[in-house]
Amino acid sequence: MTDPGAGAQAGSFEALVQGLPVPVLVVDGEGDILLANEAARELFEALPGAEQASLRGLWSDADCLRMRESWTALAQEGSDAILQGPFTTLSGQVIAEVRARRLTWQGREVVQLTLTAPPRGSELEKASLYREMFSTNPAVKLLIDPRDGRIVDANPAAEAFYGYSLAELKDMRISDINCLAPDEVRARMAEARACDQLFFEFRHRIASGEQRDVHVYTGPVTVGDRHYLHSIIVDVTDEKRYQAELEVDHELFRHLPVGVFRNTPGSEGSFVTVNRAMLEIFEAASEEALLAVPVSRLYDDPEQRRRFSELMMSEGAVNRRPLKMRSLKGRTLWVEVTARRRTEPDGSPVFDGVLEDVTARKEAQVIKERLIHLLDASPDFVSITDAEQQMVYLNRAGRQLVGELPGDLPEAMAIAHPGWARRLIEREGIPFAHRHGYWYAETALRTAEGELPVSQLIVARRDEHGELDSIATIMRDISETKRYQAELEHLAGHDPLTGAVNRGRFLALLERERIQARRVERPLSMVMLDLDHFKRVNDGYGHSVGDDVLRRLVATCRAHQREGDVLARWGGEEFMLMLPDTPLAGAMVLAERLRQAIETTSFHPVPRVTSSFGVAEVSPDEPEACWMKRLDAALYRAKAEGRNRLCRAEPSPYEQAPGEGFGQAG
Repeated sequence: MTDPGAGAQAGSFEALVQGLPVPVLVVDGEGDILLANEAARELFEALPGAEQASLRGLWSDADCLRMRESWTALAQEGSDAILQGPFTTLSGQVIAEVRARRLTWQGREVVQLTLTAPPRGSELEKASLYREMFSTNPAVKLLIDPRDGRIVDANPAAEAFYGYSLAELKDMRISDINCLAPDEVRARMAEARACDQLFFEFRHRIASGEQRDVHVYTGPVTVGDRHYLHSIIVDVTDEKRYQAELEVDHELFRHLPVGVFRNTPGSEGSFVTVNRAMLEIFEAASEEALLAVPVSRLYDDPEQRRRFSELMMSEGAVNRRPLKMRSLKGRTLWVEVTARRRTEPDGSPVFDGVLEDVTARKEAQVIKERLIHLLDASPDFVSITDAEQQMVYLNRAGRQLVGELPGDLPEAMAIAHPGWARRLIEREGIPFAHRHGYWYAETALRTAEGELPVSQLIVARRDEHGELDSIATIMRDISETKRYQAELEHLAGHDPLTGAVNRGRFLALLERERIQARRVERPLSMVMLDLDHFKRVNDGYGHSVGDDVLRRLVATCRAHQREGDVLARWGGEEFMLMLPDTPLAGAMVLAERLRQAIETTSFHPVPRVTSSFGVAEVSPDEPEACWMKRLDAALYRAKAEGRNRLCRAEPSPYEQAPGEGFGQAG
């Protein structure tokens, strides 16, 4: 890698870093900050001076150690290490990602740290809301990166439960806490990430070395644009101990991991008995505290309690009925209740039931609904097909582009794609995605307006057993891009003033035509024309009129040239015409027709415009310099002999003897 600290390159490097819109720090091996760009200073607001600045003044020792380990492990200059956050600075700023790169600057080994801040606007508001809900919740919560099991975040309840500080927890992996083998931990994370299982029973090791029995309710969540596992850890050590006592007495609550209760009916009804799971669910300090509270106070809407009680009295039972409730600490809960009405010996009714906290499941459902809302809001075509080739989802943009599609994938593809695109997807796209996980190519959709070019991504998802689970397809309209590309290609090969082919494009077409002419032995002629006294037009009428004259000249020539002929602006008022499959005699006829057309065309306000022509037939092996010289000499003679005329070029010295070639002498 070139040393950016050498001479002017040092200034270039500093200017590049200062001009970057993202925060960048340049540090030495000890973490002292040598350079910080303006974006970094805005992010950290009060960044110390260069002689005092250090990463230790921005982040915790644990975060600094992670960063140093990442760049120490880099093998060579120019290599990168990416650390996924979040990293929370000592003053509260949140960094989503840190990218470390080793380089040489000003003669010393340094590390460039590029920081990615969390998204702004509505995404930042969501992140703030997440932080508030996550941090203030009294339940033990961990945010885990499912790729490597790293603990990304933990709430204060987790610090208290595990006996580690937040910095210490963020420096650990879940396998450091979970008593299972690392391979088993990874397998459980995969199940949670796929939503195949959301509830787990583990033993967790806390800082004191004690192993605690926990219930873990976990599922995938998205924070910003990153995917994590959100785990709610419930310490059930005491509950298990109590359950063991119940086993001895053969009590009803034995081995039940869900809330079990008995309460009296009505708005003023109360719990008669509850198990410990009920205390956990409703965050009650003791059984007495929960028994003392009217059941209606635990409902988010007390009116809902009245309706539930009336339903139980009339129907006698409910099965997995969803209810929105609140804990004694005010936390919103979603539960499912299965209950039966029974009559006590004294004739009074009671409700016996099982209550399951499904808050995590509800939150996962909300995330799913938000994802579907996002996909429906996307302008791209998005569809999902299961392993049986049945379409299970098509977003709004897809329905608008191709209408409703049948559930069977082959039938849907026959409707949505033109034949060539369908065959490409069936023969190449889907098999490739099955083998490699994805396939990306340009295909097309069949719409009411015709064939629509799209970029298509096919992603194959497999379950934990390696079996195909689903195929997702995303297609984006690239018609505007292709039109823009065509325009750029046209501009690259054409004169912007007249629209004629430019010199570079003309020479490329000429080379192709000469190869074809040699192969099939057909003649090729060239015509060079130059406007007579064009300087007088510019001097007398102005360059705008001169430009109009050039444009009309090209339009006149195009009106009289044949299909396959190529007209190019050679330079200034000079033009070149390539005439494939045309001998010299035919070229002379066409040139004369053009001369007359130009002479008789109105170029108002210029009263009269004429042109002089040079005409030559190009021999098969004649070098470009040779035929150009002959053609230029012929044009010069036409000018010298009085203009507004055409002259044929001298014969080519490369012309073949009669019977050996295909050209004719002029």
